Amino acid sequence: MRCVIESNRSDGYTPTRFIQVTADGTAPDLIAICIRLINKGEILEHLDGALKRFPTLLTLEDLVSHYGSVWGFDEATIEMARARSEYFDQIARQTRYS
Repeated sequence: MRCVIESNRSDGYTPTRFIQVTADGTAPDLIAICIRLINKGEILEHLDGALKRFPTLLTLEDLVSHYGSVWGFDEATIEMARARSEYFDQIARQTRYS
């Protein structure tokens, strides 16, 4: 998930909460953490404001909706990621990643 952090930083946004929760993308239980983040919405409130200011942000949900099955995510989490990614597109007022 380092690519989310690096992409966000290149957009001018530092995803502080995401960095903390994922141990800078290196947590040993990263998949479990990501599943929790997506399904429980722990960082959703942070993303709402960030996407309004930085509409091109890459999110965890963007990646999991595309690559989740390859990475071992369950189908319910992938579907939630897909739905949230679409919601983020609405906030950003554009299709960010397809």
